[in-house]
Amino acid sequence: MTTPTVSIVIPLHNCESTIRRSLRSVSSQTYQDFELVLVDNNCTDKTFDIIEKELSPLFDNLNIVKCVKPGIVPALNTGLRAASGKWIARQDGDDYWYPEKLEKQMSFLDENPDVGILGTQIRCLDEDGNVEKMGTFGKEVVYPTSNEDIKGALMYGQNPICHPSVIFHHDVMNLVGGYEQCFPLAEDLHFWCKAFPHFRFANLNEVLVDYTQKRSENYDARIPLVIGDMYYSLYKLAGIIEGERQTKIYDWQINSNTHGKPGLR
Repeated sequence: MTTPTVSIVIPLHNCESTIRRSLRSVSSQTYQDFELVLVDNNCTDKTFDIIEKELSPLFDNLNIVKCVKPGIVPALNTGLRAASGKWIARQDGDDYWYPEKLEKQMSFLDENPDVGILGTQIRCLDEDGNVEKMGTFGKEVVYPTSNEDIKGALMYGQNPICHPSVIFHHDVMNLVGGYEQCFPLAEDLHFWCKAFPHFRFANLNEVLVDYTQKRSENYDARIPLVIGDMYYSLYKLAGIIEGERQTKIYDWQINSNTHGKPGLR
């Protein structure tokens, strides 16, 4: 079997109610040069029964791997190690890709070979599948599209790449390593910050993913700000970036509680 161009990595933990829609959206992609890497992260429901009986026949190149250590970071890193494609795409078991999502990203990457990390715009849904106009911080989600604006957002601790929309070159993982456990629920932001000096970023200016927003009492909105501050100071000291940042106060910080938790991730 030839090596696929794209490896789609999906960590799964108890997704029986959403897995059909998610994986069918993958199987319906107009771009088909991919392998599907599913990570069984201790599922105890019928997720993999559904996959085996209903969904696995939809894919010519399916690889199921197990990750015994619980958590999104170990599951992601297990999936990355199993991926063989030149490009790695991310999805979750409760998200939905529009049919031309991969095709449009691969076309953009062919035309822009200097870009190593590429996302898209998203439509936000709540956990019941209802459309939410507002994102995590009470504002409409519109991601910047240029490398400069994306990197500027990163240095403020803002996440300008939706994780289940992203596709990135395999060299990103080879150069910066995998995801880190030490930043709870901000592992993707930290991953982008590590890649900051080495790769160019972009987002397509088109909604190509339905993204399910989840409430989490464990999400501390101060953590992304700490990550941004840390890498801003590091890269400025190293001469990678120049200039001073303007002070920003986010809406949720005004009259927020002690932990600064918007409550959504």
